Amino acid sequence: MKKSGVLCLIVLMTMTLGACAGGQGQGDEAKPEGQQEQNGKKIVVLSVFQADPIYTQAAKKYEEQHSDVDIQIKEYSQVEASDLESDLEKYVKTTTTELLSGKGADLITLDVSGLPVEKYVDKQALVNLSELMKQDPGFDSNSYEMNILDGAKMGEGLYSLPLRFFLDSLMGDKNAIEQSGVEFDDSTWTWGEFTAVGKRLAASGEHTYSIGNTAPEQMLNVLFVDNYTRIIHGEKRPASFDVNVFVGLMEQVKTMYADKVVTDAEVNAGDYFFAPALILSPEDYFVGPAMFYEQGKIYRKPLAAGQQAGGTFVMHKNLGINRNSNVQAEAWDFMKFLLSEEIQTMPGLQGFSVNKKVNEKTFKELEDKGTIESPMGSLIPIQKEDIDMIKQMLAQAITPQKNDSKLQAIIEEEAGAYYSGQKSAQAVADLVANRITTYLNE
Repeated sequence: MKKSGVLCLIVLMTMTLGACAGGQGQGDEAKPEGQQEQNGKKIVVLSVFQADPIYTQAAKKYEEQHSDVDIQIKEYSQVEASDLESDLEKYVKTTTTELLSGKGADLITLDVSGLPVEKYVDKQALVNLSELMKQDPGFDSNSYEMNILDGAKMGEGLYSLPLRFFLDSLMGDKNAIEQSGVEFDDSTWTWGEFTAVGKRLAASGEHTYSIGNTAPEQMLNVLFVDNYTRIIHGEKRPASFDVNVFVGLMEQVKTMYADKVVTDAEVNAGDYFFAPALILSPEDYFVGPAMFYEQGKIYRKPLAAGQQAGGTFVMHKNLGINRNSNVQAEAWDFMKFLLSEEIQTMPGLQGFSVNKKVNEKTFKELEDKGTIESPMGSLIPIQKEDIDMIKQMLAQAITPQKNDSKLQAIIEEEAGAYYSGQKSAQAVADLVANRITTYLNE
């Protein structure tokens, strides 16, 4: 069964999910002066890029419990918009202009790729949510996956709070790996060690490649995302770009292809040892590998050089509070409501919850169920050790992916010249650095 197209999609999702996970942001209308209260109710404006039924339903439930608050959702772009890309660009500019001029909504969804959240933090346009958590006696940190919230911090504070998150990983051919006799510790391995392991796996004859159907520019973006904080220094303006680290990544990727660990050639599903994958839900842990391998397994993704041991996660449904809002207390209370079991168990939510009880309930239901049906109709057994593995991956996830589709597009546009032999790594890195810093400092 050929699954190369699906693999390409998974690789693309791994690198660009930040552009499409939720697709939300602040609307194009600043809240008018003097409209913080109307008909005796405090007005809290939540701006979204496009309508989201989760927020709409949550607002209705919250208002039923808080008769003195009116949650107003401002939508920037209609779903049927003919030019979504143009709308996204306009939205980013509008949101940035409003926030940095002290206007805009009270609550802002920050999921759209391209929003310069680091700039907002540098300009003190967002509330430090860590301080609100410390000051709020009703906020019990034991109720939340604090490793995720701590990992999402920028500097010493949390400014963009994810309501949900995904786990980054590799799916692998468990049978072929075990039969190869090659041993490795995926809890601590780096991308450099992954290359060494890949060479040994290929020598076993079980499969030729560790990863297939992936262009060098795409693989470079996978490593770039993992090494983002080593390359991009954006919390203090102007943002800077470490050219030397980027050159090292380019050369590392080239070695992966020279050693035939990774290939851009089309390879049928099941004919490579690993495939990059995001675990979008607890069920995905079981279903994903079953789509590719007769006996598949989830492995931890290799660490970037110098990266602290622990997993990588992707933030989803991120929210921030406008520092210039006159209803910060009400905005924070609604944000906490969005983290509650009542909202976090609503149907239609992707990913893992930041609410611990919600995750624990999901894991117990899966374990009690005993099996899960694969897309091909077969039943996949759910064992306690699998549930324990998911729990461990969740608890150890500490490093958020920094996804920005614009940065990744720049890299893909320029890096091909190096891998085709037209330009040196230094020349390409200098060009990428110039384009990216110009974009980040606009």
